[in-house]
Amino acid sequence: MLFVNLESFDSQDYARLQEAVTFLKTTDLTTTPFGRSHQDGERFYMQTLEYDTEPIENFDFEIHHHRLDLHYIVNGEERIDVAPNTNYVALNPYNTDRDLQYVQRPAVFNQVLLHQDDFVLIGMHEPHRTNGVISTPTHVRKVVLKLGR
Repeated sequence: MLFVNLESFDSQDYARLQEAVTFLKTTDLTTTPFGRSHQDGERFYMQTLEYDTEPIENFDFEIHHHRLDLHYIVNGEERIDVAPNTNYVALNPYNTDRDLQYVQRPAVFNQVLLHQDDFVLIGMHEPHRTNGVISTPTHVRKVVLKLGR
């Protein structure tokens, strides 16, 4: 997992993220269409989302088998819980089309608080849940870059 504010990020430190960071810095993320866009085969696509944050307990943990998730907050703030331990117990079968599987709540996880221009990179098989309220419900515009290998 990587947590960093975009303005203070030096992309030379993390060559794997260079393309994603360049995309974030050169794309007007306030106008991207909702849903999936900017698809580049299996390597990369973006999802643009808007929602109001809720108590994080309302959400299940999920994992991905084939893509990294880079969550970038365009506007608003949210809490994301991430467990770096990839030993998880599945709640349902893996959905190949969505690269998604819900898993049991890990015993130990980190709370990451993201504000405007922050992003977190969540690794494959790292259980995580998103859309959590920090102090009061907030409207969030977020893009999730799905980085394939």
